[in-house]
Amino acid sequence: MRHQRFRPLTLTLLFVGVMLGLTSGCTSTLKAVTGTYSYYEVVDGKVTYFRWNPMSMRYHTRVLAQADPDTFEAIGTEHGKDATTVYEWDIPILHADPATFKRLTENYARDATQMFYGRTRLEGADINTFERLGDAWSRDSDDFYFGNKRIDVCDIDTFEPLSMWQALDSKCYYIESERLSTVDRASFEILWGGYASDRSQVYWLEHLVDGADPATFEVKEDRIQTLARDANQCFSGPRVVTCDALNPKGQTYCRC
Repeated sequence: MRHQRFRPLTLTLLFVGVMLGLTSGCTSTLKAVTGTYSYYEVVDGKVTYFRWNPMSMRYHTRVLAQADPDTFEAIGTEHGKDATTVYEWDIPILHADPATFKRLTENYARDATQMFYGRTRLEGADINTFERLGDAWSRDSDDFYFGNKRIDVCDIDTFEPLSMWQALDSKCYYIESERLSTVDRASFEILWGGYASDRSQVYWLEHLVDGADPATFEVKEDRIQTLARDANQCFSGPRVVTCDALNPKGQTYCRC
């Protein structure tokens, strides 16, 4: 019964708080309540970008000092343009053509001659053959890209993204845009937890795991902690880990 009496009082206080905010001129709070977390507006003759900060419960503002208010228009809620410049938030996107600029996804955009990832132009990308592959991977007829980085792949015909950050072709292994061309592709194997190995070396992401024995190396499949071992020692990431740094389960796995 106590909860039934408290709920109407809570709703009443919430309603009063909102109304006080509105009657005080805080219409921007209403924008946030209705789901408008960022927007552009011309204020006192200047283009201003508003972005809601949930910690402070108010909008932070940035003036686009060089933007022309007479020709400015919003492109969604986080991009805008005037006659000469395209903006993400309040930051100019260099080289972008306002007349033909279009957003394709949250991260990708294009104009008549160029592709962009975020605010970065993808140098050399062929706009006619460009294709988004999912996550941060993309390609054109000449190369693959990770985010805003051109990879310069070893073998474009066999290149294949394997996860959000791993890829492989017939000659090389890739972590994001980093290429590891020293791997022995014939014996190469991708393991759990960011590890991989070939007949002579063990890798963690783009790092060599010094001292690891690939013949006896294995990885504990544990989403909480990345832990691996060979016949002689244990590893966390690219480094040897000692028994006193492990919890009881880790010590058991590492044969301490």
